[in-house]
Amino acid sequence: MIQRTIFGVAPIRTSVLGVGAALTLLFTAVEPASSAGLGFLPRLLFWALHVGLGLGCLLLVSVVIRHFGAAGWALWALIILSGLLGAVLATGPYWALERLFAAQLGPEIVDDFWDRFGQRGIWQAIVAEFFGILPVFMSSWIALNLPLLFHRPTVYDPPDPPKETVSADWAREQKARRQALLESLPEVVGQELVAMSSDLHYLNVYTRLGQALVLGSLKKMAEAFGEEGLQVHRSHWVMKREVVRVFIGRDDAYCVMTTGLRVPISRSNRKLVKACFGQLRRQSPITEVHQAKA
Repeated sequence: MIQRTIFGVAPIRTSVLGVGAALTLLFTAVEPASSAGLGFLPRLLFWALHVGLGLGCLLLVSVVIRHFGAAGWALWALIILSGLLGAVLATGPYWALERLFAAQLGPEIVDDFWDRFGQRGIWQAIVAEFFGILPVFMSSWIALNLPLLFHRPTVYDPPDPPKETVSADWAREQKARRQALLESLPEVVGQELVAMSSDLHYLNVYTRLGQALVLGSLKKMAEAFGEEGLQVHRSHWVMKREVVRVFIGRDDAYCVMTTGLRVPISRSNRKLVKACFGQLRRQSPITEVHQAKA
């Protein structure tokens, strides 16, 4: 569902705000009887407050209606219901707003039943205010939503792909990452991966023939090689098949690789390494001679 919309389909910025500005300017220019006696700027403020308050109430009611499960209703029913409830919500503030401008508006003209009814008391005045604003409220709200009534747009929300598709896409992505890493290595060091160590935004990549520095993320590369390797330290990863011995002492712990490289094991990963390799001791063709850079 698109956010910041009326009923999930009508953009607020391009509909409500635009209509609100247009109505404010229209009523200010036409000078209806309800604002007679006001100068231009007070009249502009009067109608800006009226229109803004009315549209604000309509939007609030629309949000509440959707929140409480009326989204499955017909659109015309939602528009009518929100128009009625919006008028109810705005009646009290409208009545108070007119009292605020009463001194500048001059004496009230009594020319119909609702004007006479409203003079009987406060609650009668509020009821009269409701029936006085209801026609304008409903007509403005329906006019605002006419494009939706005649052509309701839909938001494309594609269904979640099958798990098989997700798995296949993930596998292809990881294969592409592995291939990209191996192809980035200089030909002289070959592509028989032994270990990797992070170095800021770079990776020290160790192979059976040497070492190279390439741009990359250890986390992403560890994900790409999956079960073929193991991250034994926040900054170090090893290819499982290249580990020939694991040493875990009180103050030191490391993996010995086929090339003699020592790769540090962090304290938090010691149990994981033990579970993976146990008391591993393979025959290594090379004497241990150097250690991976921290």
